[in-house]
Amino acid sequence: MPYPFTEEDLDDDRMIQGARRTLAEFRSWQERNPEAIAGHVDRYTRHIDGLPSRHPLRVRLRRLGARAAEHARIEREVRHFVIYNLLEVPTDERIALITEGLSRYVPEFRVVERTVRTGGLEAAVDLVRARLNGRAGDLPELLWLRERLRRLHRVLPADVLRAGAMGKVSRTIGGVLAIAVYDTFDVSADEAADHLRRVVRGGYALGAAYAIIDDCLHDLPEHRLPRAEREDYHRLVLRALPSGEPLCPSQLPDNPLAEELCAMREQVLTDFPPATHGHLYRAGTCMYLAQHRDASRAHPDLADVFIKAGLSRVIANIMGRRSLPDGFYARCLNTIMLSQLRDDLKDREEDAAAGRCTLFTLPPEEVAGDPLYDVFAYEAYVVDGVFDGDERVADDLAYHGAGSIAAYLAQDPAQAAELERAYPPTPEIRRFLRVAAGLHPRVAAHQLPVDKRLRAEVNAVTQARPATDVDCRTFAFDQLPFIAAAIDGHVRKGSTGDLHEVIAYSLGAHGKRVRPTLTLALAAALGLDRDRLTPIVAAGELFHTASLMFDDLPAQDDASVRRGRPTAHTVFPESSVQLAAISMISTGFGLVAELSAHFPPDRVAQVVAYVGTSLGPERLCRGQDLDLRLARSGRALSATEFVELYTLKTSAAFEAALVPLMMLTARPQREIELVGGYARHAGVVFQIRDDILDQTATVAALGKDVGQDTGRGSLVTVHGRAEAERLMAHHLERAYAALDGLPFDVALLRGMARYFATRRR
Repeated sequence: MPYPFTEEDLDDDRMIQGARRTLAEFRSWQERNPEAIAGHVDRYTRHIDGLPSRHPLRVRLRRLGARAAEHARIEREVRHFVIYNLLEVPTDERIALITEGLSRYVPEFRVVERTVRTGGLEAAVDLVRARLNGRAGDLPELLWLRERLRRLHRVLPADVLRAGAMGKVSRTIGGVLAIAVYDTFDVSADEAADHLRRVVRGGYALGAAYAIIDDCLHDLPEHRLPRAEREDYHRLVLRALPSGEPLCPSQLPDNPLAEELCAMREQVLTDFPPATHGHLYRAGTCMYLAQHRDASRAHPDLADVFIKAGLSRVIANIMGRRSLPDGFYARCLNTIMLSQLRDDLKDREEDAAAGRCTLFTLPPEEVAGDPLYDVFAYEAYVVDGVFDGDERVADDLAYHGAGSIAAYLAQDPAQAAELERAYPPTPEIRRFLRVAAGLHPRVAAHQLPVDKRLRAEVNAVTQARPATDVDCRTFAFDQLPFIAAAIDGHVRKGSTGDLHEVIAYSLGAHGKRVRPTLTLALAAALGLDRDRLTPIVAAGELFHTASLMFDDLPAQDDASVRRGRPTAHTVFPESSVQLAAISMISTGFGLVAELSAHFPPDRVAQVVAYVGTSLGPERLCRGQDLDLRLARSGRALSATEFVELYTLKTSAAFEAALVPLMMLTARPQREIELVGGYARHAGVVFQIRDDILDQTATVAALGKDVGQDTGRGSLVTVHGRAEAERLMAHHLERAYAALDGLPFDVALLRGMARYFATRRR
């Protein structure tokens, strides 16, 4: 029999032991019961056999219009939900009662789907709120949920959205809410409302954690999320999960995803106190550890897959139910693999493309056993070992399992043949695959339960978003691959020799890429195609990195660490570093000239002249020279002199990143002046914040030397932190004021200025 999990097993070692024992018992049962497995596969086939391979209009109308058929469908979905999510076998009377109540809202189920399709997820939340008013009061938490979903949509990376993260979030929230509604079906409206308020927030926290931890921290490839940052998050999660202790903001990675995780943690700690919900935090810790191990392995360990999938259902029930019934843990944890294996089958192309390792992405010869056979065999095992062979459970699980796989195969019938080649099936499985692949796609899709259809609708409307409607830090993160490709395409390709090694080392460090990001933020605001701007994006990073290489030299700042690694002159000969920096500046000007392929040559000539002036003896170089002379003099600078110095150095580089786009697109002179003003004030804000961090942060946090301002002092050391923050706030307001005069969307630029004033590294 399966391992008899209890609350006491919410410990990593005991979870692993229980998972391995259950999987071993499954293998043993599988060998002894081929007839039971074959019979269960036949149930799959019976549920779809006879459905049309075509989809004539009269069939569609009959299916959508028949009240009796809809009533039966709702009954099926309710029963499946209770069995699969609450791990109970409901009585016929309770199912009838719930079905009758839900049948009054059948048209509104379709309204929700249409609302998602046309108005997005936020509109669907508003509709759900309206429908619940009569049952559970006004529930202002649903308005809160609407805003949190909007924020989450703004901070998730674009590639995570494209992979369907918001659909997963919405399905998780909906599942937890449905558990809570079922749990309070027979209590007063006030009591239900009190419970649902907590559950709304908890369901969002669980869904957001999935999107951030699973889809971002674990699934994003190395070139998107460097190992050091991934480890920072790992330490943060392990410190935050088991404990109710507050986290200091300075401990957080400087990223909106970390901020969202911590905000949700505080909310969950309030709604589900550790003193009464210790099992929730123990379950969360075990699930995270299994998830982390699974993401780190080159070959999947089914025990970790078992644990992370099963505990997600445990957490949803802890949050959604007022108390857990006896035997819940054993039923829940021993059941979850039936859907996990099926999901891995359907997601195998997506998982392979993303580099995720599952039994279906490995070559068949590297997998012990037959994962296709296991999809059906584990479900038969659950029916026998968890539900004591209950025929209603077997029929219900097979009905929804068949619909789920059929919807996948009908969309691309060639997948069935590919599965047969990779995993030679039994006659029963072969027949099911072929029947499923022969269905009309819309007929098969109609077999999916409502939560999966809604997930698909949510994914369709949330995979894209306007470039300007995004957190500026997420925008910067999304641009990093494009910036890297721009640099590679224009600089490194075809380069050889010792100088190239120095250039590659200096450009290859993980920097913030602030200046090219500013360029792309303005391009998004102006509606420009960024592919036409790769020369100036690459040139901007070349100019900036070259200036850092010169700054770090012994004759100037004599720095030892830059962008988290040793400075170039400590790795290569100093003369080579100087020549490499000069060659990068020369290459940069050549790249700027390439803009003439997309913009009028006279405008490109103006840009070349402007950039030369910005980087030359009147601006950037003058600022660095002034900095060095003041450091040698030992004289204390006035606050005004510090601001002038920052304007010559940092602001000049910001202007060179922004003003050229205004010139290339022939914007009015007044707008060019406003963008230049924004760059000047934003640069001062950036540099004052640098001074504050120089005194308060560590080398590890900043990725460069600290205390570098001891020669001439800094605004902070000479005039105090209070004065520095006053001036920073003043220039931030001036940057905002410049943006207020521009006739296009400046939300990204405004957000970047605000980030410059608050960044932690």
